[in-house]
Amino acid sequence: MKNFTDHIKSLNNEKIDYFITDSELNIIHEEIENAAILSGSFNPVHSGHINLLDYCFNKLNKNKFYEISISNVDKPDIDKEDLVGRLEKFQKQEKILITRSPKFVEKATLFPNSYFVIGYDTAIRVLDDSYLEANESLDDLFDVIKEKKCKFIVAGRANVVSSKFENLNLQDLLEKYRNSFEIIGEKDFREDVSSTQKRRQDN
Repeated sequence: MKNFTDHIKSLNNEKIDYFITDSELNIIHEEIENAAILSGSFNPVHSGHINLLDYCFNKLNKNKFYEISISNVDKPDIDKEDLVGRLEKFQKQEKILITRSPKFVEKATLFPNSYFVIGYDTAIRVLDDSYLEANESLDDLFDVIKEKKCKFIVAGRANVVSSKFENLNLQDLLEKYRNSFEIIGEKDFREDVSSTQKRRQDN
């Protein structure tokens, strides 16, 4: 725990940009190469997260990592006690990146040559310029994504009202953004579970 706590302090003091850990709070020293990274709050991690990242691992031949940013754009920071509780629910063999990089432009800079695995809702937010700061633009984001040789892998989900499966349609995007996305079809992956549902079940 002491080593883990020291890394949290170093991260918060901006002495390091990230570290890798596991459910037992071990510190893992490994290069982030050829990676599929699933970012989220994982409150809690559930079968949908696990199976989605496993699908990408098997289908794309990528090294798999989860990522939790303890700093968030529109939510309070995740404190150490809360973070530990989330990490303890991961399977023992999983590797989790801990960062203070909530934005994908930051993640791409930290982890070049990576595929960022995201859900439909996150993809919509990525493409919504209302989430950007006044001095930011979508072109800036996708220039970095391209420069760092990254890509978004998008999985769909069921509409909470109608249960209709929804996913990103590349034809709805500006052509200059399309090559930054790869879509996972419903027949290839669908798992109708969410962290919100899991918390309700656990309670």
